[in-house]
Amino acid sequence: MKKIFLLFLISISSVFVFAQTELKIADEVIDYKVDRIGNVYFYDAKNILTKYETKIQRYTKFADLKSGKISSIDVSNPLRVVVFYADQAIVKFLDVNLTEINSLQIRNTYPDGWVSSIASSNNNGLWMYDNLNRRLLKLDDQLNVIFQSGDLYLVLSKKIIPHAIVEYGDELFLVDKKNGIFVFDLFGGYKKTIPILVDDILQVETNRIFYQKNNYWLLYQSLKTDTLSSNLKELEKPYLFSNQVYFFLKNKQLILQTKE
Repeated sequence: MKKIFLLFLISISSVFVFAQTELKIADEVIDYKVDRIGNVYFYDAKNILTKYETKIQRYTKFADLKSGKISSIDVSNPLRVVVFYADQAIVKFLDVNLTEINSLQIRNTYPDGWVSSIASSNNNGLWMYDNLNRRLLKLDDQLNVIFQSGDLYLVLSKKIIPHAIVEYGDELFLVDKKNGIFVFDLFGGYKKTIPILVDDILQVETNRIFYQKNNYWLLYQSLKTDTLSSNLKELEKPYLFSNQVYFFLKNKQLILQTKE
């Protein structure tokens, strides 16, 4: 295993130094995601999903209280937002206005497993991980299985419980808090393990991963880890959209910060 270096990255940490303007977007936020345009999507304890368009400061809401608790959202394709309700094994697809396009029950097409994590795939379908059978699956837009791996325990020699799945470029990342980040190709072939333990994966970009561990905001790239900030006692889930725009949670408030 290659040595991981811990260094301060001054250039990116400067987002905390220059004059800044803060805008509170919402209260009581459970989690949020940012799309490639810079719009932010968040959901609260009432399981209401909201989209905030930063350029025009417009809010759009979606709620389906019958489906239960929102487990995760995927906004990697802003034209097709994915909302996952793990307890009910329901996936909802929403359009750019958060209008429901489709609602599908995973157990109707895949009744034999226990799905804990999903992510959008490049074929307008989904990736999902079956904790019961320890399988990685790729599904089409109707949740029909088009690929499934064998038992990943036989490949990885360890039992993993991914709490997040991210597709970026030609790679798929399975994030396990206790075992690291497992990288696969888009055909489900195992490539490598990134030996970092994370509390939450925040961003995946070309050759770099932003993540949070304890009170540290960290960047992993080129086989080393750099500290972006070591003072996150009140801040959670920082997201650097650009050198000028920065999101984070503070006491459950979603904050948009811009550098002047």
